[in-house]
Amino acid sequence: MLFGKFQGSVREGVPLAPYTWLQLGGPAKYFAEPSDVEQLQQIVRLATQEGIPIRVLGGGSNILVRDKGFDGLVVHLTAPCFEKITIQGNMAECGGAARLAHLITASVGAGLGGLEHLVGIPGTVGGALRGNSSTDEGDIGSLMAQATLLTRKAEIVKVSAKDVTFSHRRSSLDELMILDATFELQPGDVRQLTKREQTFWIVKRSKQPNYPTRSALAFVDLDGVSAGELLQRSGVNGMIEGNSQLNSTYPNYLTANTGATADQIISVLERAKKIVLDKTGFSLQPHLVVW
Repeated sequence: MLFGKFQGSVREGVPLAPYTWLQLGGPAKYFAEPSDVEQLQQIVRLATQEGIPIRVLGGGSNILVRDKGFDGLVVHLTAPCFEKITIQGNMAECGGAARLAHLITASVGAGLGGLEHLVGIPGTVGGALRGNSSTDEGDIGSLMAQATLLTRKAEIVKVSAKDVTFSHRRSSLDELMILDATFELQPGDVRQLTKREQTFWIVKRSKQPNYPTRSALAFVDLDGVSAGELLQRSGVNGMIEGNSQLNSTYPNYLTANTGATADQIISVLERAKKIVLDKTGFSLQPHLVVW
């Protein structure tokens, strides 16, 4: 086995469907859950030397794995060292694999504001930073002070806020993965921050369906334009392809019903995107990243 020296941390033929919200797709040729940063570097270095493609699996909310699976290495950071959250003064430092929800809860509990409007956004801190998760209240990138990255050559690089460009749902953080990040937050009253977080959560849930498992967001909102409104206006809400379907009431939510395939999901996205472009002139970008 190529990764034989990492027995216990690297497995072969691991099904990826259980790790994604849509619960679709085939296996990963190699699946790594490294115990620490040093082992992570060794695994990535070997894969790079052998020309093996690498993907990083976070919360799985925006991942669509093809039915045939992924012919490469999938890295899943589950060890405690990749998820730690530490708060000192008005700075919150956390591992890239920490859940965004956990960082928000910890910050609010420590009397630090700035992140609470992002409540309800799924996934990890690393994923949120890479995609610069945002609401009408602002984006996560504006709060980042610094970050530690791992390159595709397994080198560790530290960057400060001035080194990174953030724009609408985008960032220049394009290295292999974000190992950790530090955010500069604003001191506040715990009770007021908690009420603020709860209010944002209630508002966000009111705009979402009580969707079952195997659902995911279909498209990214454009700057100032809701993807859901464009889909509704174009009449594609409720669109069905095999056993996959856009929600009738909340059209930017996609559900994979029993028997759905990744190909059906891709077909729905392509059809909906084309119709929206033809009818509105707006080009929607899929929220789902296809492996």
